[in-house]
Amino acid sequence: MPLRILAMSVSALSLACCSVKEYREACPCRLVLDLSEVDTAVVRSADLYVSVPGGYVSTDVIGKEHIGYEYVTTVPRTELVLNLSSGSGGMMSDKGLDIPLGNECPPVYMHTSVIDGDCEVWHEKVRMRKNYCRVHMSLEGQENSGVSLAVKGNIAGYDAYGSPESGDFLCRSMLADPSDVCVISVPRQTDDSLVLEVDDGSGICKVFTLGIYISSAGYDWTSPDLKDISVVLDFAISHVTLKVHGWEEEHVFDVVI
Repeated sequence: MPLRILAMSVSALSLACCSVKEYREACPCRLVLDLSEVDTAVVRSADLYVSVPGGYVSTDVIGKEHIGYEYVTTVPRTELVLNLSSGSGGMMSDKGLDIPLGNECPPVYMHTSVIDGDCEVWHEKVRMRKNYCRVHMSLEGQENSGVSLAVKGNIAGYDAYGSPESGDFLCRSMLADPSDVCVISVPRQTDDSLVLEVDDGSGICKVFTLGIYISSAGYDWTSPDLKDISVVLDFAISHVTLKVHGWEEEHVFDVVI
């Protein structure tokens, strides 16, 4: 083959390869979310955020018609952060879940992962995890009318990757009558810093190291689905009784009142 013809053939082949490569990069990745294991009793719809840190963000609402089945969309062919949430109460964004000071953690179920979208199709098995803990609190040996309970901590939500995010957490609830049970939901914790403050109307009269009691009872904050907790504060005999929902045993702690 003459050199001129050979050179033209190589040049044409290079152009063809370049075109194929450019076409491949321009084609989006087909993201298939398998929602077949999602509990439809607690998750009716989900907010979807797909993002590249500092760049592309795509949002959508996955309706009830897809829960328990499949949801398909297209995303750029690059590494992406995938975040699904249900029950976030409008506190979720592509940057994570931010709990405003004074609010409790919403009843949020989440699925978060980092996916490599540099492929034609990415299949993701979705498992929505319970990312809040309801703390049920009541008082004994104390006139409860007009008493307020406040839970304070150092975790104020979740980041874009689903990890607990540092920040000031404070939520207060009033006990209207002596038989009241106060319920405050808290996010996943990373230490034992949760405290419970009791205000009898004249100011804070008692402070309990709630996080230490929870940890001493064997509670696991790294569990995929957070269990709820019941706490009874007995002022008369200076005891705190703590029970994790779903467990048989109760844990009683002596405290200095």
